[in-house]
Amino acid sequence: MPRLRWHLGCDAPKYLWGFLMAASSDIDFMRLALNLAEKGRGKTSPNPMVGAVVVSGGKIVGRGYHRAAGTDHAELSAIRKAAGRSRGATMYVNLEPCCHTGRTGPCTEAITDAGISRVVVAAKDPNPLVNGKGVRALRKAGIRVELGILRKEARLLNDAYMGYHENKRPFVTLKLAQTLDGRIATLSGESKYISSAQSLTYTHLLRAEADAVIVGLGTVRADNPTLTVRRVRGNSPYRIVVTASANLPPQAAMLKNNPDQRTIIATTESSAASRIKSRPRRNLIYWSLKKASGGLIDLGDLLDKADDFGLHSLLVEGGGRLATSFLKAGLVDKLVIVTAPVIVGRGIDAVGELNIRRLSQALTFQNCRTFASGPDTVFVGYPRKGA
Repeated sequence: MPRLRWHLGCDAPKYLWGFLMAASSDIDFMRLALNLAEKGRGKTSPNPMVGAVVVSGGKIVGRGYHRAAGTDHAELSAIRKAAGRSRGATMYVNLEPCCHTGRTGPCTEAITDAGISRVVVAAKDPNPLVNGKGVRALRKAGIRVELGILRKEARLLNDAYMGYHENKRPFVTLKLAQTLDGRIATLSGESKYISSAQSLTYTHLLRAEADAVIVGLGTVRADNPTLTVRRVRGNSPYRIVVTASANLPPQAAMLKNNPDQRTIIATTESSAASRIKSRPRRNLIYWSLKKASGGLIDLGDLLDKADDFGLHSLLVEGGGRLATSFLKAGLVDKLVIVTAPVIVGRGIDAVGELNIRRLSQALTFQNCRTFASGPDTVFVGYPRKGA
């Protein structure tokens, strides 16, 4: 502080106070943009969740968010709400504005035409159609652009979108519901319901956010799930059963109740051909995949097929064998564990053998958080790169 006073003279406190106030305002307005973006959760795929705020003279004159794919982008919505008050204003947006024409026009052009003089962006868009081009277009138009305010929060908000474009494969979330002693079912196989009603609602929210939900054949036989979205508003995702044999029970809910034709059987080429021939297809979708060691489905091939099919985010719900396979393959991008306050003793493990012999080999996580869900505790974390 003495050096700052030496450079700025007796006015140093005034300049410093003005700087801190401006920084605080930027953070507050960006946080509002993030909160607006959150309103689009589960509705925008394959687009990201985006919120925008237009501020003139320290007052909000327009705000908007991307409601669904194909609708106005957040920037355009906020500019329209500003109704001519955008000239000379600042826009806060959690993701770099697009500069290409898709279902809608370029947001960079809308911002420029509105006369906005400053744009504060939380995070760059890794989509190769944008990825810095939006910022360059704005700066070329003479608009002041600032990057990085609440960048971490912005990236976590759109973790699946960011992960898909950066990893160039579908983003995989592994969700497990377990007891305090790490079991996903009792020794007899009973698992409905380990977690609370509140946690079931949370699971349905995760489904609504995903393009597809994945389970193994064991889960279909034990739980007979529908894998639809019922407890929250949102669209039901595709339902993928991973099985080398494709020997699903004829009365399985996903076979009987498939009016949206979104049930996918991910199996081997020979099993797919056999099942199609031996029974009516029931509007099922069959994927022919490679086999991995041990006769299991090659998960890398599964993700390639999902990507080709247009699925950007996948939610793996079970069971333990499938969860272990994804963890061993290093294909889990986000881990969600719901832990119920019960102990069952011997039972079915949430995670099986990972060939870890030393603690230094253990999987570690970053950006971790926990929160209560009724009586349960939810852990959310992201595996560290190379772990």
